Amino acid sequence: MKFLFYLSFLLTIAGPALSQTADKVGQLIAAENYFAARVKEKGLKKAFIKVSDANTVIFKPSPVNAVRYYKKQPDSINLGYLSWEPSFARVSKSNDWGFTTGPFAFKQTDDGPAAYYGSYLSVWKKNKKGIWKLALTMPISHKKPKTIPALDFTNPANEIFIHQRSQKRLQEREDIVFSSDKLLSTIQKADNKVAMNEFLSPQSRLLFPDYEPVIGKAAIMNFWKKREFREISIPVKADRAYSGDYAFTQGTSTIVGKTGPKKYNYIRIWEVQPGYKWNIILQIYTESGE
Repeated sequence: MKFLFYLSFLLTIAGPALSQTADKVGQLIAAENYFAARVKEKGLKKAFIKVSDANTVIFKPSPVNAVRYYKKQPDSINLGYLSWEPSFARVSKSNDWGFTTGPFAFKQTDDGPAAYYGSYLSVWKKNKKGIWKLALTMPISHKKPKTIPALDFTNPANEIFIHQRSQKRLQEREDIVFSSDKLLSTIQKADNKVAMNEFLSPQSRLLFPDYEPVIGKAAIMNFWKKREFREISIPVKADRAYSGDYAFTQGTSTIVGKTGPKKYNYIRIWEVQPGYKWNIILQIYTESGE
């Protein structure tokens, strides 16, 4: 009963936002709210195991399997109290793939002050039973946000897409996204500014450690320029919605700044544009610890 109360409370908070959206993105937000409620009621370990499947990836800081990681954590260990709210979400036309991002706060005790704040990205995929499962998630920490982010939960403009059955063709679709990230990496070696100008969406978002989210292509390019960052990235994995309109790439990155090079893991969310061009609408980095 206590868990149902938390779930009802969180869905009530999200109610005004969900009432302005259709079922697809609303279902995704409901899955995210269920996850948050589960964390509050059962703790991080049980919540992650509940919403994960055999392939779910988390970053500690390197990518690890979520279920194997949390099953090794004793129930007696207090893993802390995490709360978050999605503020930006998209879902694929095929309604099998989506992502959310927003702010979070972490506390050592339930009634204590926040130990640190941050932002997160979570990618969700539906399993064969039609249940949303966490595919991968990455957080970054930064100072307490100065403003409350505006809610932006958007459904696909339509449901028109090619229902491809061939596994070969589906793999080719995924390979196209992976090749786009490889091309980005190749261009980065020559000129980071050209690479960003070519691949960033006008409304792209950047989540980078120690900084609040940077929104907009111009703002992101200025962020990199101001800090004299130069990046070389190497994609290692890609995954694409069945409808082909959204995808992510995961990889490693070396970013050289004023204090020298640092190693990162990254996730990039891609959206297909008119003319079948892929642009990045969100990217997040976390230090790899190497």
